[in-house]
Amino acid sequence: MNSDRESEPHKPVDGRFPLQKLQIITAILVSLFGIFTSWQSYQAATSAQHTSNRLQEIDQETRRVQEFARRIQDQLPNLTDKNSAKAKIALASLYSLAREESDKSILFTVAIVSDNEALRQTIADLILGDASASGGFKRDIEAKLQKRLTAQSREAATQDQTDKANRTETEVKLLQQLTAERPTISGWVYLGKVPTGTSTLADDRTIKATTLPNVGTTIEADTAINLRDIGGRQGNITGVIARNSKLTVQELKRRQLDSNFEAVWAKVTR
Repeated sequence: MNSDRESEPHKPVDGRFPLQKLQIITAILVSLFGIFTSWQSYQAATSAQHTSNRLQEIDQETRRVQEFARRIQDQLPNLTDKNSAKAKIALASLYSLAREESDKSILFTVAIVSDNEALRQTIADLILGDASASGGFKRDIEAKLQKRLTAQSREAATQDQTDKANRTETEVKLLQQLTAERPTISGWVYLGKVPTGTSTLADDRTIKATTLPNVGTTIEADTAINLRDIGGRQGNITGVIARNSKLTVQELKRRQLDSNFEAVWAKVTR
């Protein structure tokens, strides 16, 4: 009889757990709290170490940038010298000392905003001839050129029929080369103007054909053409299409210029 009673499970007394179960639960909670506290300590230590390492990295990078900026400052007399040869040598020397692509990007900005065409041409040649230049670096340079040329375009022209790229500018040539290196191309180009209701391109056409192409056909550039993100001069310049480039027409858009002419834009791919 007693054995039967002893085999029954313990029941709470006055709504409380039996002492043995309470001890077990307490032990578990203490253990879990200890693990949690240890994990917090570990996380805090790891976070502190990570923060310390990151601060050291930032400090080292800041020192490196400051040192490179000092070198640029030291070369400023040569970079701004009227002697183009001296300026080009100074820029090439700094480029060879650039340890990071961010340094090269700084040199690009210094050269491209200068009034010295020799510096602009030199930085373009250095970038295009840099076998170690990564895709990310070239995209950064493209982004800077796109913003610069878009701003210049909006300041210089107000009519659709003037959207040919200025082929004398070093920036245009550099962006043209970088655009040509892309694996794919997509955007809008100005084809020219046509008399309202016709398909015959006027003398300002940018393609070799004298009539408007059909969607799905191939066109060939007859000049350097700005590539834009939308069909119209309000669009941002995203590249420059080189002469003789072949592109596939995906869409055509007409924009009324006046009572006599329409401007025609084509969405193209390659």
